[in-house]
Amino acid sequence: MQETALKIGEVATLAGVPAKTLRYYEDIGLISPAGRTASGYRLYGWRELEQIEFVRRAKLMGLSLDEIRSLVESAEDGIPNKVFQHLDDLLKRSLAETERKIEELRAFRESLLEYRERTAEAESQGACRCGELDNSEFCGCVMAATEGVTPPDLQVVQENGRFVKRAE
Repeated sequence: MQETALKIGEVATLAGVPAKTLRYYEDIGLISPAGRTASGYRLYGWRELEQIEFVRRAKLMGLSLDEIRSLVESAEDGIPNKVFQHLDDLLKRSLAETERKIEELRAFRESLLEYRERTAEAESQGACRCGELDNSEFCGCVMAATEGVTPPDLQVVQENGRFVKRAE
């Protein structure tokens, strides 16, 4: 059977990715280097189309290009089940990271709910005096909603009515 030779534009159309992406994938080792015509045009075959599909499907799983490259390397080793084992390790790590992020988002959600409660309470107590301020003060509405909470990267804090550099 004769190997199909497709130019980069044809492969880009078939694979649904820009030609620039194909060049990049080739440069970083995700797909095999293309053959060249005498005039320097890239030529691809079915193997490269399969590699592009491999990359696209691995991206569906949320894998980074570095992780995908490691899978490509495992596939090229030709050891049975090595890709499955490596993929399982990558997915296990990704799941653990996703669970960690979910917990962070849950905690953030709880903070937002607390801030909403504080905002409503501050508003009901008339804490917003923005229309009454002179030039020496700025709106305290956000401060009222976050009272007692110090942002971790805040360098200046208010003590006894004065701003001072935060002790580290």
